[in-house]
Formats: sequence, structure tokens, C-alpha cells
Amino acid sequence: MPRRALTLLELLLVLAILGTLAAIGWGSLRAQVPRYRLVEAGSLLAENVQTLRVSAITSSRETRLVLDEADPDPGDASSWGGSWWMQAGNRSAGSTAWEFLPIDADDGTDDDQGEGRVDIGRDGNHRMPGVGLARWAPLKGPGTENGDAIVFTPRGWVANPAADFDAQGYITLQLVNKRAEGDLEDAVLVRIARSGYVRMESTLGADPEAVGPPDARGSAR
Repeated sequence: MPRRALTLLELLLVLAILGTLAAIGWGSLRAQVPRYRLVEAGSLLAENVQTLRVSAITSSRETRLVLDEADPDPGDASSWGGSWWMQAGNRSAGSTAWEFLPIDADDGTDDDQGEGRVDIGRDGNHRMPGVGLARWAPLKGPGTENGDAIVFTPRGWVANPAADFDAQGYITLQLVNKRAEGDLEDAVLVRIARSGYVRMESTLGADPEAVGPPDARGSAR
């Protein structure tokens, strides 16, 4: 029996169906991309905190996460950004000088700063379109000149004063999906405990995997 060719009408119908399915798939993917970037940014921040903790332990020097800039315009979905620094001190406590990671040879100069500057903004080295670092609660930090910083001791503990921690015992940083649809509040919280334990939480109810050792109140899930 001879094969019947598709008529022009049938071909157009098939193309229309394929186009509709592609549009649905693309719309779903487009809605999910900012969410993926949000989780990626939260994971990056949590991993940076753990890098500083491990670096403090292995180098026997203080390290710190300095919160540099928050999202420049929280109310504008077309804008995004935020940046932080990773630094090592020159002492085990009460450092008087800081250098950006990686830790350079002890020659008094800070030659390589590439690892220590993290920027998720439009022109940043870790560009995360649609993700903003929310303005954090003021941090006093230990000693002097450690404002807006989280400082780790060579024991791996956070040296910040009690006033820097919230009622649950964490310093909490928040990254926001600024392209979430409608009134959906989509954010990832990075929580740092006094013990150096780090966990990520989602405002959507998911509980991303915790990073780091258990804190004093329980084990990591």
C-alpha cells in the first residue's frame, strides 16, 4: 500500500502542536532558572564561609568574611547584586592587618586577591542574574575594625560578640530571587552558628543540605 504524504494542513497542525509544547517547556524552564541561580549563590556563600573556617584552623590565623555590598536596589527586579570578601589576619587573635585569600607567602604583600573577592552583581566575577544579597543586620564583630564581618578563630569558632547572633543563635544572611513570580517570597537563608556550623534554609519550605560540622545543639541533617 503506497505511503500517504502529509497534507499542508496536517503539517501545520503538527508544527503548531510542537510549538505549543516547546513554549510550555521554555516557560517552565525560564521560571526555574532564577531559582537555580539562587540556590547556587546560597551554596557559594556557604562554601566560602566553610573555606574561611578551614583556613583559620589550618593556618592558625584569624580569618573573616567581610560583607561588602548588598543588593543596590531591592525593589527593582531588573537589578541585582551583592559582594563579600574573604580575608586572613596576621595573628591568631586581634589581627592588625588582613589579606585577601589565598594566603600569600609571608613577605608583607597581598599579591593574589582573586579568590578573596566575590561579587554576584552584573559585572561581578560570580555573576548571578536575578539574585540579590539582602541588607544584613548590623554586625559589630570582635575587637575593632571588624564591623560587618564574621571572624573565625583558629579553633574554627566564630569570634563575634553575642549581640551579632539572633535569638536562634545564628548570624543569618539572606539571598533573594528577585524574579520570583507574583507575591512569591523566594529566598535562601545562610545561617552561621557560633561553632562554625553552616546551614541553608529556603523560604519555600525546602531544606538544602547543611554544610559543615554539627553545632552544639544537634547534628547536621
